[in-house]
Amino acid sequence: MSDSDALATSRGTYHPLLGTNVEVRVVARGAGPGAALARAEAAERAAVAEVERLQDVFTVHDQDSELCRWRGGRLDTPSPELVEVLAAAQRWWRASGGGFHPAAGVLRQRWLRAEDEQRPPDAQELAELVAALAELPFRVEGAAVARTGDCAGVDLNAIAKGYIVDRGVAAAAASVGVVDVLVNAGGDLRHTGPEVVRVGVEDPDAVGGAPLAVLVLGEGAIATSGSVHRGFRIGGEWFGHVLDPRTGRPVQARPSTTVRAPDAMTADALATVAGVLGWTEAAAVISGVPGAGARAVLPGG
Repeated sequence: MSDSDALATSRGTYHPLLGTNVEVRVVARGAGPGAALARAEAAERAAVAEVERLQDVFTVHDQDSELCRWRGGRLDTPSPELVEVLAAAQRWWRASGGGFHPAAGVLRQRWLRAEDEQRPPDAQELAELVAALAELPFRVEGAAVARTGDCAGVDLNAIAKGYIVDRGVAAAAASVGVVDVLVNAGGDLRHTGPEVVRVGVEDPDAVGGAPLAVLVLGEGAIATSGSVHRGFRIGGEWFGHVLDPRTGRPVQARPSTTVRAPDAMTADALATVAGVLGWTEAAAVISGVPGAGARAVLPGG
């Protein structure tokens, strides 16, 4: 390849965003190595700026974020981005029979309190919390969103992270000269372009060791849900952070579930669905998504 038709890759910097380190890597073409690198780095900056912008929309850690203002009743007309993710959350809640629930944050808060108190929630309290989750507290119809209940517990982390990754990839891919983009937000990964990405599936019983498998990804996304790194330790017992909204309890016997899908938002949602539902139920949902597939790691590897 001559200098007049050069390819260059951005530095692949890790950016502290979305509660993790977000890797952005861009390959761009230019009239010489310097021009190609400048384009790749400009595209990386565009991706990071989009991720930062949307992080501020969806975070639940800032009471002035758009999501927090909407769920608290201080904002009645959400942005198209928030409407799109709320609509997707509603769609996956229906498709999963409640296994995916965008208001299940109340369960997480209860288990966090249980960890502080070192006493698991009693069955009656969990049953009451689950009953309150029988319906969504909002309804999306077209571009309109209506609050139909208490939305204070709406937490879109299980789907918004993938959406933000997709939008970061789109921002970079739209930049001049870009031919390949990878954005990896702590396991929520989206790739577009002619290159092939190899992604290791971590062994939950040997964190940091050799991967159990290596997935080959061209165009598409991968997301992983599991209980190894996050959860609640109560009375010396470990409870994974993946909670079943239908029971209120942590999911057992599913240390890790990895999903491949056409985009990161779909992969993100399906990783939660596949990590919560029984395997037969999960397979039925996954099979309805063209290009999707899953690998579950069960106890013992």
